[in-house]
Amino acid sequence: MEWTNKMTGARNVIPAIKTTLPAREILLALLMLTCVSTKIPAQNVNDNPANWCRNGLFPSDEVEFKLAQVRGIKGSQIYFLNDTDGCPGTDAKCRTKSYLIPGDQVVVSRRYGSWICSWYQPRKGSETVGWLPVDSLVISEQVTSPALEKWIGRWKYDNQSLNIRRDSKSGFLTVKGDAIWRGTGDNVHVGSVEASASPQGDELILIEEECRVTLKLVGDYIVANDNSECGGVNVRFNGVYRKGRSERVSMSSVSILRVGKHWIASTVTASGLTSRENL
Repeated sequence: MEWTNKMTGARNVIPAIKTTLPAREILLALLMLTCVSTKIPAQNVNDNPANWCRNGLFPSDEVEFKLAQVRGIKGSQIYFLNDTDGCPGTDAKCRTKSYLIPGDQVVVSRRYGSWICSWYQPRKGSETVGWLPVDSLVISEQVTSPALEKWIGRWKYDNQSLNIRRDSKSGFLTVKGDAIWRGTGDNVHVGSVEASASPQGDELILIEEECRVTLKLVGDYIVANDNSECGGVNVRFNGVYRKGRSERVSMSSVSILRVGKHWIASTVTASGLTSRENL
């Protein structure tokens, strides 16, 4: 840019001001932008927060389920941790009232930092699901090809049941399952599945029309996950099942015979044992 001094007539030139930044300053600006936090909360199954560990989500975890046993000295207690904001963690607000003792067994799924999502299913009563410290457990490697006999029996979880037997002709496993959802008052919905299939490793997939149920054998437990198409509204087979006792009368065949003047009840249990009793 030029201008003329009216008093002297001299012409002066004003140097142009650079409007571009040096390369070093541009690079610095870019680095500052990359340092700005763009962290997005980690997502897990069905777009739920990664720190969630709940019974309704557990069977759908897309990981390999494993069996674990609580370790520790006699008398020690390992508390479950919840999944509220900032949990699991060492803060007292994360600890629940539920705890396990050494020797208890749990089914575990995915990890979150130093914790692992765990499901405790007692022989009687409701399950407890939450985070447990990984270092408090002895985690077993999953048996990927369990013996066929491990599947056979009557399995139970809450109001759901799975009766699994082997078809002597086809060699397939035949499964008959029943599920019930109880609402308020007399609001009850039911569902069922009946199908035959052959296990693929530790997994058994049942398909009956629109209904699809995936069973995974984990030690002495079955983790079931369905596609929500196996019955009425809210009816699900999802859960962790335990096998019932093999000698229960419900799994027995009872025949009434008359011998002379006496009536005799002949009972054949699931294991093939026979007992007779005078009536």
